[in-house]
Amino acid sequence: MTSMSDDNNKNVRSRILDAAVELLRKSGVKKLAQPQVAREAGVPQGHLTYYFPRKIDLLLAVAERFVEGVQKEMEELRATGTEGGVSRAVGVTIARDSVLDRERTRMLLGLVTEADNEEVVNEPVARGAKLMRTMVARAIGRHPEDPDTWLTLALFWGLGVQQLLFPERSPAQVEALVERFEQWLEANKLAEDGDLRRSGTVIKQQAG
Repeated sequence: MTSMSDDNNKNVRSRILDAAVELLRKSGVKKLAQPQVAREAGVPQGHLTYYFPRKIDLLLAVAERFVEGVQKEMEELRATGTEGGVSRAVGVTIARDSVLDRERTRMLLGLVTEADNEEVVNEPVARGAKLMRTMVARAIGRHPEDPDTWLTLALFWGLGVQQLLFPERSPAQVEALVERFEQWLEANKLAEDGDLRRSGTVIKQQAG
């Protein structure tokens, strides 16, 4: 049975984590200092250091929160699937939303930076990135190790960074880029299907 004290501890911890994520999304990793997080959460700094004695502890918790978010998106994506996989419209929506979410990109960049500085943070960040790759693969109907999956993920991340660098770029311009890439992907798939059909014809001819 969970006591009121346990519930209160979870609420305080959750508030601190929410504040840390919000700061990372809006201001980047440089603002993720314990005093600022405590102010944002509305708790004494002593409360924060009780749950997260070191900044690295807070970063790890934020990284795990990031992974949980991607897992939730994966579950939502699975719920939209059919026997034929995820619909084309859903895939395009995921692409557009991920590119346009500047705060998400800022948070991911901050976590990647810290993962480079703190090896212990690398594991959850890498796990989250792999989940994102799997989500992209499902959205475009490819295997996670397919080169087109890697290229698509690189494109989305690259466009996300461009959104931070060039905030004047409109959603319509980004969507046009996503649609252009989708056309390339479809053309590439048709070419691959054609190659497979030709290969099958050659095999049949050789067998005959």
